[in-house]
Amino acid sequence: MTSSLGQMLETIPAPPQAQGPQPVRYHVRPIPEAPAHYFGKTSAGLPCLLLTSHDSAAKAPVRLTAIEVSFAVPCRIAIPGEPERTEILTAVSCTSPDAEIQRYFAHVCETILRIIGAQPSLRAIIDAVARLVDLFQKLSRPSKRPVTGLFGELLVIHLSASPAAAVQAWRSTVDERFDFSAGDLRLEVKASSTRQRAHSFSLEQCTPPAGTAGVLISLFVESSGGGLSLLELMQRIESQLGAEPDLIMKLQETVADALGASAAGALPMRFDEKLARTSLQVYELAAVPAIRAGIPTEVSQVRFRSDLSRTPPASLGSLSGQCEFARLLLPAR
Repeated sequence: MTSSLGQMLETIPAPPQAQGPQPVRYHVRPIPEAPAHYFGKTSAGLPCLLLTSHDSAAKAPVRLTAIEVSFAVPCRIAIPGEPERTEILTAVSCTSPDAEIQRYFAHVCETILRIIGAQPSLRAIIDAVARLVDLFQKLSRPSKRPVTGLFGELLVIHLSASPAAAVQAWRSTVDERFDFSAGDLRLEVKASSTRQRAHSFSLEQCTPPAGTAGVLISLFVESSGGGLSLLELMQRIESQLGAEPDLIMKLQETVADALGASAAGALPMRFDEKLARTSLQVYELAAVPAIRAGIPTEVSQVRFRSDLSRTPPASLGSLSGQCEFARLLLPAR
């Protein structure tokens, strides 16, 4: 699945060699929903987003791995069928040679455009581009989580009664020991690639804070050449989030933080969606076999592996009745 900017990128030919006293640096086309902004390629053939603001001011450029930004500077642009011209624009360029990262850049730029709107101030552009830069910095760091686990968490968001509430609760600073934390709910997602319902837990995960409902979602996640890709699953969630670009950006930021430098290879990976859906089971964390007593106070970071094959699943109706946020975050079925 390709985004509209991704499709635009594929239709723009490689720029010719720059010539003359005022070489054309950007070969672009206006963005249909916001024609004052442009998307295209630099003279080096790299993807670029050019943003118009209704004001301008001096701002130091950004030069980092895979991304460069120049704020409110004269840009020589070429648009098919129009005379070349120079405009004051903020130029955001993806400098990575990796085609998958370039496509992801185009995809995330769509969210940036939705955040800033058609006629933004330079301040709004600076704030939005700062998030884009931070996201690309995350893509240069080591991966934090296995792709199967991330797919499981994304599928839980997709299947939840309120994907918006699920994204808000995802990797929340309220309680980072759990995948999802919101109000009186602590939700952990465990994915198995072996079709064995045995997962690794920490002692803290099996003893959630007093006054909260601790819930586990367990599912099987296996690679499948004809399955659903990680990026396609993200795009489904983005469609569910609709007119909430800040939540879409949080989704993209959290995925970038999880994948790090492995993103180029991970985003197109495909998994068996039907198996993941049909294998999904919900448990109370209090029912998970665990070591809960007799731990000396001097001992910390206790972890263990628990087999859930004999543990009865929880009732979705009962959990939803006990906990307000369970009604929003648990699968809507």
